[in-house]
Amino acid sequence: MTTTLPAGSARTAPASAPDHRPGTQLRALTMVAGGALFAVGNLLHPLTHDHTAHESSTWVTAHVVFAIGAVLLAGSIPLLARRFAVSRTGLVGLGITWLGMVLIPAGALMEAFVRPAMDHSGFAEFEQSTLAFTMIAGFSNLIGPALMTVAAVRNRLLPLWAALSFSGITVGALLVPALPKEGYGIIPGTVLFGIGMAVAGWLSRSPADR
Repeated sequence: MTTTLPAGSARTAPASAPDHRPGTQLRALTMVAGGALFAVGNLLHPLTHDHTAHESSTWVTAHVVFAIGAVLLAGSIPLLARRFAVSRTGLVGLGITWLGMVLIPAGALMEAFVRPAMDHSGFAEFEQSTLAFTMIAGFSNLIGPALMTVAAVRNRLLPLWAALSFSGITVGALLVPALPKEGYGIIPGTVLFGIGMAVAGWLSRSPADR
């Protein structure tokens, strides 16, 4: 026995729900903006981080700008997952770098607005109480970009100079003990990292380039 559906009642596939997720190009441009702001913010940072550094005219601006850059990078880092999918090391590096970028704004805003309101010894005690947070954020931003560099160079995922620039943040931090001012290592390193991320975003503007 067969059942005939009344005319006009033929089953039709339900219309798919609209996809409101950001497109590839928007996420790529977000990464470009994040990398650029991260580089500019760090470039504005004083060369030293001593008890008088917060008196610099660019102190607050530097921290706010690179904090915004870090937020934009954290939001757009998943864009690179397909490019780095060929390397487990690269994916781990992306994940660790994402964690580092997520944690940067909290530390940056404390430096920008809490530190100037406290004396040097008081803020030192405050930093001591948040040492675990600082270590997690610091190591994430050293290890993650280094792993990204290894994966990108080994698998030729990006132009060589762009791949190497990821590790600028790592190399810059490791050179600090040998330099007269910590900014001589940290600032160029973080600027290079920001440029590298901006380039990676620009080269990932279309799905075929990811």
